[in-house]
Amino acid sequence: MQPQLDRNAFLRLIGAVQVPAPPGKVHVRLPHVREELLNQLPAAHGGVIMTLLDSVMSRAAAQLPDAPSQTAVTVEMSSRFHRPGRGPLLAEGWVVHASRSLCSCAAQMVDEEGTLVATATGTFKYWLAKTTLDDATP
Repeated sequence: MQPQLDRNAFLRLIGAVQVPAPPGKVHVRLPHVREELLNQLPAAHGGVIMTLLDSVMSRAAAQLPDAPSQTAVTVEMSSRFHRPGRGPLLAEGWVVHASRSLCSCAAQMVDEEGTLVATATGTFKYWLAKTTLDDATP
């Protein structure tokens, strides 16, 4: 299955793509960590890692079958960095608990060898107002 062009302009900018995942999970892959995305180690900048973790959690919340909206915005997020992220990276997100308006999620990031790079948890609010996705054509 070929990854679709992402509607999130920032993910396109950094080169990340959503890829197939098991039911109930969301996977976003960063196939190449360009020089502009590195910190001084060099490894993927923490902001890049947090962006990917945030994205997979938000998307997992929005993809629940009974989600009140296809958009879930971050209320709070906590992340933990376990080791430097080098090479291709894969973020995986899933829902821990959902209510009518809020959704708790978790995520992890691994490198190409499957070594844990970072983990995160977050709370997301279902956004009921119009978004730019409402105007986009499929």
